[in-house]
Amino acid sequence: MNVNDYLQQVADIKPTHVAPFEDADPNEKRPDCYYSKFDGSYITMVGMEDNIAYLAEREITDELTHGVGFSPKDGKWYGWSHRAIYGFEIGSTCEKGSCHYQAANEQDEIEKALEFWSGENKINVTAEKKSDGIIHVGWTYDDETPNRKIRGERGGSDWHYNAEKFGRGEWVAETMEDAKQMAADFNEGVS
Repeated sequence: MNVNDYLQQVADIKPTHVAPFEDADPNEKRPDCYYSKFDGSYITMVGMEDNIAYLAEREITDELTHGVGFSPKDGKWYGWSHRAIYGFEIGSTCEKGSCHYQAANEQDEIEKALEFWSGENKINVTAEKKSDGIIHVGWTYDDETPNRKIRGERGGSDWHYNAEKFGRGEWVAETMEDAKQMAADFNEGVS
């Protein structure tokens, strides 16, 4: 499907309300954008139609939101951002390390944080939940770190999460609603 036909089917054109224009003078001309006919979410700016050609190619026309939608063409729920796109159907799997993986419990979330922050030029990586409910991650920069000034120093980050809301961990989509959830989790993971 060509992009213009696609946008005519799924979107309305309206002046933007996204940053940095949401607080602009109401009399000032704001750029026009495409917004989903399904839920009013942002799709792309007028003039940048080619940036969403991948949606038109897959004919993601049903329940189109900012980052999730269904393609009747191939019967898949898709999740995407500017970084990646992937389609899910019954039988799709979710495993640790996948973009759409959501930790199943607190310990799983700590392991996810350790895996995410471990890597090149980091040693002695630790992760623990503090009383503020945030997982604090720390590491030491090794002697191969390109920035010589920070070699041997301690670095760190806060891994924010909602301890009340966990995902399913590893699982298989058994229904199209499950596939839709995987697409939403993928969107969150790559955004």
